[in-house]
Amino acid sequence: NKNDKAKIIQSSYKDNKFLNSDYKEMLENLKNTNPAYYKIYCLGEFATLDKLVFPIIYKQLINTEQIKNFPVFVGMDFGYTNDPTAIIWGRYDKWNKTIYITGEYFKKGMLNDEIAITLKNLGLSKEIITADSAEQKSITEIRKNGILRIRASVKGPDSVIHGIGWLLQNKIVVDERCTGLIEEFENYTWEKDKKTNEYINKPIDSFNHGIDALRYGLEAMMKGPGIRILK
Repeated sequence: NKNDKAKIIQSSYKDNKFLNSDYKEMLENLKNTNPAYYKIYCLGEFATLDKLVFPIIYKQLINTEQIKNFPVFVGMDFGYTNDPTAIIWGRYDKWNKTIYITGEYFKKGMLNDEIAITLKNLGLSKEIITADSAEQKSITEIRKNGILRIRASVKGPDSVIHGIGWLLQNKIVVDERCTGLIEEFENYTWEKDKKTNEYINKPIDSFNHGIDALRYGLEAMMKGPGIRILK
C-alpha cells in the first residue's frame, strides 16, 4: 500500500558489525541444535517453534574413557509420591559446546538418607551435586549423611527458560542406556497458545524431572554469550 508509512526490513546477525566471533559461532551452531531458532536469530526470518523443546538430540553408546578429561556435572530434582527423584550426570566439553549425558537414576518414594546412599553407590558422593533449591531441608539432611558437596541451585527470574535457552546452544549427546531421559526429550514440548494455536516459549510442566536435573547440574557452566529467548 503506497499510503503505508511503515516498512519491514529483514536483517540478520551478519548485518551487525559489532558481534564478536564467539557470539557468531554460537548463533551459527543453532543450525545443528534448533533449526527454528536458527531461522529466527540467524536468518532474521519469521518462524514458528518446533513442537519439541529439544528437537535434535544425539543418542549413542558413549565411551566414558574418551571424555574423561572433561569436567563432571551432577544434577538432582527431588520427587516423592507422584514424581520420581531424578539424578542426571555426565561431562561437558565447553570448547565444542557438547553435553555428554552418561547416567541417570529415577525412583519414587526416596527418603533423604536413601538418596545419600544411592549417590554413594553411584560413585557420585565426591562430586559437586546441584539440587533443586526448593528443597533446602532435604539438601541439608543429605549433606549430614555424608554428601558434603551437594548445593542448592540458584533460581532467578525466568531460570527455566534461560536454562533451556543455554542448553539449546549445545550439542546434546545422550547415552542410549538413559532411556528415562530420552523419553523426556521425546515428549517435552512447548505449550500452545489457545488463540493462535502456535507454540509459545513456555514449556509444559511434564516430562521434565530429568531435564530439570540436567539444568541444575550444568548451572555453573551457563556462562558466556547467549541468545535472549523472546517471550
